[in-house]
Amino acid sequence: MLKTVKKESTMKFNLSLKETHLEVIDDLKLKHPDTSIEKLVKKYVESALNIEDYDLIFGTEREKCGGGCFSSEPQFELELEEEDYTKLKQIYDEYDFDKYETEEEEISKTIRCIINFIDDEPDKISI
Repeated sequence: MLKTVKKESTMKFNLSLKETHLEVIDDLKLKHPDTSIEKLVKKYVESALNIEDYDLIFGTEREKCGGGCFSSEPQFELELEEEDYTKLKQIYDEYDFDKYETEEEEISKTIRCIINFIDDEPDKISI
């Protein structure tokens, strides 16, 4: 009897963040000291995507660019499940975000929105 093993595909990219996002991640790291920063971000992204009311996270006026939108810098490499990466890309395309030059920057924008949501509404998302 043959056993089928489903291998999940992953996507690696450089996550671009601003200083304010790094500060939120530092605060989360204090709550989860045994979890790497990369794994912490991945878990919060997965949790946010499970909310499924994406307007809570991505539809607010605060997510529209008011200046400094393109000042984020690559911070570290992040690996997401392909399904989550694809959902983030669909979310980016669905909401009226400013245009970025690369898909990597677009995915980073959606993750910055999730980090903003964690900062603004810490009780609504957890890992």
